Amino acid sequence: MGSQPEIAVDANGVIRIVYGVKNGKERDLYYVSSNDGGKSFSKPFVLGNFSQMGLGMGRGPQLTTTKDYTVVTVGDHHGNLYAIRSSNATNQWSTPVRVNDTDTTAKEALSGISAGRDNLVYTAWLDTRLGNNNLYGSLSKDGGLTWGKNQLIYKGEQKGICDCCKPSVAIGQNSVLNVMFRNKLNGARNMYMISSKDNGEHFDKAQKLGTGDFMIDGCPMDGGDLSADASGRVTTVWRRQMDVYIAEPLKPEEKLGSGRTPVILQTSKGPLVAWHQDGSVQFRSAGGEKTFPLVKGQYPKLALSSDKETIFCVYELDGQVMVKSFRL
Repeated sequence: MGSQPEIAVDANGVIRIVYGVKNGKERDLYYVSSNDGGKSFSKPFVLGNFSQMGLGMGRGPQLTTTKDYTVVTVGDHHGNLYAIRSSNATNQWSTPVRVNDTDTTAKEALSGISAGRDNLVYTAWLDTRLGNNNLYGSLSKDGGLTWGKNQLIYKGEQKGICDCCKPSVAIGQNSVLNVMFRNKLNGARNMYMISSKDNGEHFDKAQKLGTGDFMIDGCPMDGGDLSADASGRVTTVWRRQMDVYIAEPLKPEEKLGSGRTPVILQTSKGPLVAWHQDGSVQFRSAGGEKTFPLVKGQYPKLALSSDKETIFCVYELDGQVMVKSFRL
């Protein structure tokens, strides 16, 4: 059993998956790995118990791999965001450390994470220390063992930003840090992206994604995803109304179909996209030539093998964590 799985593949080709399990009123964080390309997986290992860990609608553990480490972050509804790291060489896990430096201000348990060069990691989350939910972030230079002073990335102009949509983080090979979030302006809940060229010390002006508006008096609870290719070009996917769109910053959006919870993965042939629609994981091939139902399930996440030839899709199906692999 499990929910909200996340997947990453390290430089040695080891597949790493984390997910949450409800245990009565408690929540357990589990981890599994595969050293043979997904043919077999290790026995599930409990990384820890996190009372009130956020699970569902994008809430849940976040995962990335750096040069030397695997990094997991976990948010709980007590309002704290924790990080745990494992050495990829020894598979020894650290004790959890708190990322937010103001106590109990991350109550939505919604965050994103991305790895940069060497062992640099950046995480962004929704934070209430200014009275409403705004976008905060923190940088780790040692693979998640210690974290820097929290940074206000974006302050909502009209009583904060959208309260229940997960932010996403993508660090390109050009070291530009990109964060996407759903804003709350003039009755619209549109996606915005904001970028930093100095590891989050300073951010550019936030820019709206797409040309349309999502007019809704409430939260869609769907944060979308973004990624950067080898040149640093960013592509985003997100939901508006009941449709899924793909868009590059400052360019018109393209409708992919109906559905929700889209995710994106950069490959040598272009960006792959997956999302949930009518009980199935929809898949759009690199370059956009084909769109088809991949498997039955929901909440897909994607990862690329270390040789860049195999795609791994982890997802939920009837309370189980499932993995599907296929060649690019």
